[in-house]
Amino acid sequence: MLALTAAPATAAPAPTLDAALDAITAYAPQAMRDQGTPALAVAITDRTHTLRIITLGFADRERAVPVTAQTRFAIGSMTKSMTALALLELGDEGKVDLNAPVRRYLPWFSINANGSPILVHQLLSHTAGVPDDYAAESGYAYDVVALRHARTLFIPGTAWSYSNDGYATVGALIASLDGRPWTDSLQARVLGPIGMTQSTAAFTPSAMANAAVGYQFRDNDRPAPLHPALVPSPPMDFVDPAGSVLSTPEDMARYMRFYLDGGATANGEQLIAPATFAAMTRPDTLRNGKPAGSSGVMLAEAPAFYKDYGYGLSIFDEDGDHLIGHTGGVSGYTACMQMNLTRGFGVAAFANLVEAPLHPCAIVLYAMRVLRAQSLGETLPPAPAAPDPAHVARAADYPGTYADSRGTSLQVVREGDHLRLADGSRTIALYSRGPDQFWADDPRYALFLLDFGRDRNGAVVEMNYGSQ
Repeated sequence: MLALTAAPATAAPAPTLDAALDAITAYAPQAMRDQGTPALAVAITDRTHTLRIITLGFADRERAVPVTAQTRFAIGSMTKSMTALALLELGDEGKVDLNAPVRRYLPWFSINANGSPILVHQLLSHTAGVPDDYAAESGYAYDVVALRHARTLFIPGTAWSYSNDGYATVGALIASLDGRPWTDSLQARVLGPIGMTQSTAAFTPSAMANAAVGYQFRDNDRPAPLHPALVPSPPMDFVDPAGSVLSTPEDMARYMRFYLDGGATANGEQLIAPATFAAMTRPDTLRNGKPAGSSGVMLAEAPAFYKDYGYGLSIFDEDGDHLIGHTGGVSGYTACMQMNLTRGFGVAAFANLVEAPLHPCAIVLYAMRVLRAQSLGETLPPAPAAPDPAHVARAADYPGTYADSRGTSLQVVREGDHLRLADGSRTIALYSRGPDQFWADDPRYALFLLDFGRDRNGAVVEMNYGSQ
């Protein structure tokens, strides 16, 4: 008697790189819709060449000008890694000691630091305690001068706090040490050698002529609704070592390859020594030996960003892989970038929408997961579901009746992980806008967020709307 036996299972073929790139491309329209940006551009590269550039939407909505691989975007704070790189080159040349006080090279630099000197490397890793955007002067050097009236947020080297003014100080250091403006130094030391021929260090009328139009919320005097009206951001001249570089998707692919190749340019030139590259791409350490980085979540859509920080770069170690990256946002533009140094691929995304509320990190993080799965021969992960804008974490904290001294009362009602505000006969959907803050979808509550207060035990005990 013959028994029926099951045929051996056939393993699914490993996904191809083209399949991985197609999955990322298929998700891009949803990522653009979820962010609400007029345009989205994505650059994907390995160590040797650009794998794909995805462009969607309009660089100029009013004139229906489409985005291309050559469209310039402001990359915002991703500039910081370039500024750090220029200073590290000067360090390799013996012109600056990263462990020396800043005032050795900038005698006029002054800030109240509780008697403790600020060291050069502390500026690079945001561990100096320099306030963020302390002044708003017409040029970054004036912002550095204005710090003489400020004091550090903590004793330098004991904590971490993100600081654009810290990087303005790095720019002033570079200009002094290199004997030329920061813009010229960045061109000569970073943009030129890496081959970023379409990139520039500053916003000028000529540089912005072929850039995507940046957009901001039209009604920026009140909380943004679900689908805010957009208007072009005002034109401006802008020079800032913390965030004024304009670049294209193709140029940023070249920039990522520089890191994927261990600090070498396409022609093999090593811009910084291997030991310097290693220091740049690992977390700096505080005085207590702990890694430099944020103690909390800086970006809700990308919680791992900035938990560890090196020199101008956010540092990640995930599942045995070593990753680096950064985000950026400035005057109508946002950007997000991440590179897997272990497996040799990187993704950057650019949008022409003001920084709040999102960076275009969703597609970057998804693309990184897809590329990692493909490199391991694993099934590609599905695209993320569209986010639920009404989802409320810890929704059970808020329901109740809130009354003021005049007898006015409002009720907050929970429906699963959603909240509604009951005002008379109407119920109004609430949307989270930050810790204990909500936007109410009703014209009567258009001017302010609903802001909930907690007692010392963490229980929600009050709700405020403006002065009410």
